Amino acid sequence: MNPRTGLEFICKVCMNLDFDLLPRKDPPCILDEYMITTQFSKLKVSAETGECLACGIICAGLEELRDRWDDGEEAGTESEYLVDDTVLGINVRRGHGLRITLGNVGSEQIVEFYTLSEGENASISAFGNGRAVANEMGLSISLDLASQWIKKCDEEHKFCKKSGELRLPTRVVDVGVDPESDTVYLKETAETDRDPYMSLSHCWGLEQIIMTTTSTLQERKEGIKLSELSKTFRHAVKITRGLGIRYLWIDSLCIIQDDKKDWEIESAKMADVYMNSYLNIAATHSSSGKGGCFAERWSLDSLNQVELNVGEDILIEPDEDEDVDYKIYVRNALHVAHDHFTRTMDYTNTMEHASPLLSRAWVFQERLLSVRTLHFHAEELIWECGSGISCECSRLEDYQWGDPDGLLDHRESEQLKMIYTSIYSSSATEIQIFDTWLELVREYCSLKLTKQIDRLTALSGLASRIATSLSREYLAGLWSGDLPRALCWLRESGYQNKHPSFRDVDAYAPSWSWASVWNDREDVPSINYDLVKVRGFVTDTRCQVQDFHCSRSRTNPFGLCDDTWLKIRAPLIKATFRMEEVGTATSAVEWARKQNISQHMRKTVIRNIVQYEEDSFQFSPDCLDANLKVTDIAHGDSVYCVLLGHSKLTHNEYMAQWPSQYLTQADRAKSGEASSQTAAAYALVLVKVDQGYRRVGFLAHRGGLGWWEGADIHDTKIV
Repeated sequence: MNPRTGLEFICKVCMNLDFDLLPRKDPPCILDEYMITTQFSKLKVSAETGECLACGIICAGLEELRDRWDDGEEAGTESEYLVDDTVLGINVRRGHGLRITLGNVGSEQIVEFYTLSEGENASISAFGNGRAVANEMGLSISLDLASQWIKKCDEEHKFCKKSGELRLPTRVVDVGVDPESDTVYLKETAETDRDPYMSLSHCWGLEQIIMTTTSTLQERKEGIKLSELSKTFRHAVKITRGLGIRYLWIDSLCIIQDDKKDWEIESAKMADVYMNSYLNIAATHSSSGKGGCFAERWSLDSLNQVELNVGEDILIEPDEDEDVDYKIYVRNALHVAHDHFTRTMDYTNTMEHASPLLSRAWVFQERLLSVRTLHFHAEELIWECGSGISCECSRLEDYQWGDPDGLLDHRESEQLKMIYTSIYSSSATEIQIFDTWLELVREYCSLKLTKQIDRLTALSGLASRIATSLSREYLAGLWSGDLPRALCWLRESGYQNKHPSFRDVDAYAPSWSWASVWNDREDVPSINYDLVKVRGFVTDTRCQVQDFHCSRSRTNPFGLCDDTWLKIRAPLIKATFRMEEVGTATSAVEWARKQNISQHMRKTVIRNIVQYEEDSFQFSPDCLDANLKVTDIAHGDSVYCVLLGHSKLTHNEYMAQWPSQYLTQADRAKSGEASSQTAAAYALVLVKVDQGYRRVGFLAHRGGLGWWEGADIHDTKIV
């Protein structure tokens, strides 16, 4: 029934935004979402007739936003988003604000319509509830929301509950009970001390922050003035006091920074520190101690990446002569924080720009190990716990997964905390835990690390926690039970030789570990397991891991290792390394076109080849110099290829899983090749060294196992 006329009426443009009439989103989403696609011109005509209240509200809101865009108050001249032929994607989700995408994917603007309470949207239920997000985050707002989320987590989240009070870390900052006190104290705890405490995740930044050293330890225990603390530390103290918690753990103050032994001992306890914390405070938007937790908020234009103001929502109300009552707000949709927390890391500059903390490798395990974290994001406040995510604008309230036992059906989720939490399901199998570990490694290897020597140590807390679910040895970032599959990692994106990558001669990890290689890029992962993830892995019947050795620190057995080697009994062949210089980038494209190579490889200038007898095949080298040439070996050198196994799927079987519209001409051309009907052989490419062999690359031979038919079986020691 039309609320204006009282007559039965179904709008052909928006279907009255009636859930019983709306088409479900295609493909179906686990969230209860509906999608309508139309043009702005059609919406305007419907609104101008006065027949459809929903079209009128949407049209009024969009035109109000367009006026703001045209005034240049925010992202400049954006009226291009709203012309007559602009495509509108109207996304409706039960109980949430209505979102509209203006334009096409990749060149769109997103806006949101919402009400503040149930009573304000009685006319049209599709304009669901949202929360206003203030322009500036302050203590009172953060404490109010945090208290609500903590209460819900305590009462409803079985997985997040702790069994009683756990012992305090070795040292904590005592913030006291007086909210007006200008002094805090470093406290050294006893084994019997049992009290709740908070923890802090923060970026140190380039400027010196306050630390505890051997010479300042006693001074810190006697008292630290708040004025001596960074802005981030002062805000963390206020939040801790505001939530009624007395103790706060801050790494730079609670670990003696110039005492190597203390640092090793305390870094080994990192998993317990964050797991047992009452709440982890994350200064997610701040790149240094100067940024703090409380700040003016901003979002990003989804196309131009221009900063937009937050907290300037526009109110849409009926005219005085209309016999309806509603209060609906419209705003540029808050989307940056949602993208960062509902998907695995997207390797774009938005992560570094809006949430620099999430780009740091050390923070990766802090985020996952903490049972619950309060993120002070540039855009809004985000709650992330072991059972779900929530946000200040309320859009993420549906991202609640509850008990880990319900997660195994959603293992394809891109939500990082969900992926990690799934391993604690009572029905999680060993291979599912290994799969999760490979996914975590990929994400971790996309993050920034100041000292490469910390590559394993910065993940050691996470490894120690996962070890409680496995009865397997941890070998420099790999699990013994996942060998030889876990050896099948590739640098960057395999054959795309676009960026230099390095391996330190002193080797913080053995050559067969992903931890031995890194690149200096911050927008792409330096390591991936894409091949075995998408095409599967089957161990060759002739391949056996015979033995391994890893000298670990007693203090932190999941950190740095020494004298580490692996012995494999498997088919081994001797081949030759060759570089084929295709030429300039232009000729490389022409060569790729003739070879039916897909678009993502058409920038290749140098092909790195393993030649065996009369046959040759391209492989993925581990290390490239600044000129993108292989560093470990020279043209014409002998290399050795040890067979590990083969793919579960042939190229054709893999491509059959993709919708036809995603297949390129090159993909279709390959389908007729004999190699596309054969499982790919997986092998390590090695060179001889004094201690045995060293890995220099990975070979996925689509021609199958032919090279290794009748090959001699060798005991191969890889260092």
